[in-house]
Amino acid sequence: MGLYSILVRPVVRRMDIESASKIALRYFEFVEKIPGGRLISRWIHNNRPVGLQREVFGLDFYNPVGLGAGLDIHGELYNDLNNLGFSFSEIGPMGADGVRRAVRRIQDDPQADILAACINNDFLTAFTLAYDFCDFFVMDFSSTPFSSDTVDPILEARLAEEIYKPIVIKLPKAISNTEIEEIADYSLMNGIDGMEARDIDQVRLIASYTRGKLPIIANTHIESPKQAEEALQAGASLIEVRNGLVRQGPQFVGNILKHLLNIFKNERTGPTPDRSAVDSLRPDA
Repeated sequence: MGLYSILVRPVVRRMDIESASKIALRYFEFVEKIPGGRLISRWIHNNRPVGLQREVFGLDFYNPVGLGAGLDIHGELYNDLNNLGFSFSEIGPMGADGVRRAVRRIQDDPQADILAACINNDFLTAFTLAYDFCDFFVMDFSSTPFSSDTVDPILEARLAEEIYKPIVIKLPKAISNTEIEEIADYSLMNGIDGMEARDIDQVRLIASYTRGKLPIIANTHIESPKQAEEALQAGASLIEVRNGLVRQGPQFVGNILKHLLNIFKNERTGPTPDRSAVDSLRPDA
């Protein structure tokens, strides 16, 4: 049993997720200040297990599991948190002021792994400020209605950049299937690189409607390895976790990776695997 299980988990398990996330973040900050903490953490929580690599949005991910937005809001610990086993971190959600704050940290501590910026207001300004410092961008319409008038200028701004970087649309929880399909149509026709879904039904709808042409990040409150597997089987290319990490501790990501690796192992040694389930979990599926 680790320190997190002893010191933090009993405190955060009954708290609301926002308050629990703040406590968890301070714990991770404390641990990583220990001399050699980053190297030790990366060694213990290996985020590059052989067999889970995949290419999504033209980026090479060591594994399909990332840290969702809402924990490292201001870009304080992205490198330290990636050392827990994540292949990418999503900082934010934030607007232009938050991006300015995060960029100062990124300049002092460049990201070692893939870094995404989640932007939920001041969209165009925040996007242009973050462009040189992040690997892809999540436009969060959880609290702001989706509008092409908001996204079109962002796509135009990207055309002026020398390096192409992916843009993902994050859906709200409460949205109709018709609205999701309309956003998917816009995405396919205008060069949006992917969508971030908030529940498993959204994942299934997007995967079915776009026939797998639009990569999906499943940000679906995953709190168990089985739920991670289900999200990938439903059509997600990547998954994000936050609640499970906060409630259960640093071993949570490793448990997911071990579970996914066991699926591939069973495919190689088992009698007759379910081909549709296995194929959805393959790298580059």
